[in-house]
Amino acid sequence: MSRSGFTLIELLVAIAIIAILAAILFPAFAQTREKARQSACMNNTRQLSLAVLMYAQDYDEVLLPCAYIDETSGKTLLWPDLLEPYVKNKSVRLCPSDGLSKTIGYGLNERRFADLTDTEAPTRPVQPLAVIDTPSGTIMLGETGTEDDLITPRPDAYKLVAPDDPLNDDVDARPITRHQKRVSISFMDGHQKALRLGQFYTDQTPADKWFGN
Repeated sequence: MSRSGFTLIELLVAIAIIAILAAILFPAFAQTREKARQSACMNNTRQLSLAVLMYAQDYDEVLLPCAYIDETSGKTLLWPDLLEPYVKNKSVRLCPSDGLSKTIGYGLNERRFADLTDTEAPTRPVQPLAVIDTPSGTIMLGETGTEDDLITPRPDAYKLVAPDDPLNDDVDARPITRHQKRVSISFMDGHQKALRLGQFYTDQTPADKWFGN
């Protein structure tokens, strides 16, 4: 006499096999997806850094400010706004893994890019590219989004603050590790790296060696 359907034991075995396969495959799928997001994030930093260098080329080799107040409109303009002629796609302002920021997920190195609206800190003038002795060893921009503890979220900050400098306003931030404990970073010569905090931000001698004076 032929059987119809499966026995309870057979069903349980099948479910167990599916569960084991899911446990093996799902982390691999998640890792692959995160790798894709990291690649997209690195592409964002590449486009933004190239735009910064193009801006400097058009303005007598002088770097753009983090922010300034437009004399005509009275509005505060941020560095991504100044780069619009060079980067038309506004999606590059946000990392695909950033679920908190609404406007910007990357910050310029505050040591090298003046914030002309900052009333809480000594005013740094806009700088020419020529003052940067080692462009390949000086950070231009990177992923921002944490407080001093490097954990508590601080979204929509457009300035990446050096390790020894304080967070003196709500648009200053520390770096954030969104991609397998790494931060997407662009350097002043235009190249990118995905670095762990210990490779550029913590345990450095001197503390601000990658940010300049």
